[in-house]
Amino acid sequence: MRDEQCTAVVNASVVHTDRVGSGECLFLSDGMIEYVGEHRRPPADWQVIDVGGRLVLPGLVDIHAHGALGRSFNEASAQAWRTVTAAHAAAGSTSLLATLATDSLAEMMAALAVGRRRWTGDRPIGAHLEGPYLNPKFRGAHPREALRSPDDHLWRDLVAEPGFIRMVTLAPELPGADDMIWALAQGGVAVSAGHSGASAEVLAAAHADGLRHIAHLWSGQSTLCKEGPWRTPGLLESVLASTEFTAELVADGRHLPPELVHIAYRCLGPDRLCLVSDASAGTGLPRGTTFSMGATQGVVADGVALDRSGASFCGSTSFLSDILRFTVLRAGVPLVDATRMAATTPALVLGIADRVGSLRPGLAADLVVLDDNLRVLRVARGGRWLHEEPDGSGDIEVEEADG
Repeated sequence: MRDEQCTAVVNASVVHTDRVGSGECLFLSDGMIEYVGEHRRPPADWQVIDVGGRLVLPGLVDIHAHGALGRSFNEASAQAWRTVTAAHAAAGSTSLLATLATDSLAEMMAALAVGRRRWTGDRPIGAHLEGPYLNPKFRGAHPREALRSPDDHLWRDLVAEPGFIRMVTLAPELPGADDMIWALAQGGVAVSAGHSGASAEVLAAAHADGLRHIAHLWSGQSTLCKEGPWRTPGLLESVLASTEFTAELVADGRHLPPELVHIAYRCLGPDRLCLVSDASAGTGLPRGTTFSMGATQGVVADGVALDRSGASFCGSTSFLSDILRFTVLRAGVPLVDATRMAATTPALVLGIADRVGSLRPGLAADLVVLDDNLRVLRVARGGRWLHEEPDGSGDIEVEEADG
């Protein structure tokens, strides 16, 4: 009897890390990629899916996503975590880092407790704390009253359980941040600078302590300033000029126009840039809808989320596949490089590139099928099809291999 998990995807334009291979195939067995490359005859009795020359990408890896469909990871609700994870998976993000926005420590710990109970090691792949250790001057939509300083040492309670917390975004200039960065990095947590006014000197010291990543470029960070006649680089310029940091882009056409996306791409390249959605709870909801993410209140605006005052962005209303499409079609980044930025590089940042992030034998059978307009047609996670778009997949045929 045929194993239901054995599938051959044929007639595919496979997006590798360095090229697009036309007329290729993938064999998916027991949740893993068994073969990818030039066409081969599928094993007898396997399910065969002919994608009609469509693009096949690795499942996307979103390391900064807060919510979707009115729910967020800040909720101490298993249903909320299921809803958000499923929505992003259906949109192509088969690996998701559950990102919590700033809230009281008690509320954040309650939400993390629910996430830990749901966590199986990869669904979601772990948690990302964006706050509460952020600089009030660069807080954006994060509520001032909930922000804290690392010298309170209470962050140890938030990250007490190893493995589940995989990333923490903080402002390295805050008192006690050096000890926090060192402890987190030593524990295998990726430390990110964000909502920060760190100088080049502070950033260099933080790098020595273990900070390697930068949250959403151009959002919540210091930029070039003048002190008398002298021009002093801010955090943004320091990162763009660096050779050691990885960084994120929210390339949704609202946070950043195409020109800034291209500047970051030219400065850092696809091996150091991560596309992220920064998706809010408003993602997937109609314009004018209000939502909550912990202590933060937001509203869905025209293609983005705003805080209630309308003065700051409150996350995006995009999935990572939308970000990828904008990056390629509007910002002019080659598809191969944009795919690395949306899958391979984020997996490397988290240290999970031996499991996900590219289409190679031995990795998880996570993949996304896109149409000519780079819209999602089908999604597989662990070899199982999670999403099939009936309106755009008329030329995708499913059959049995000849016995």
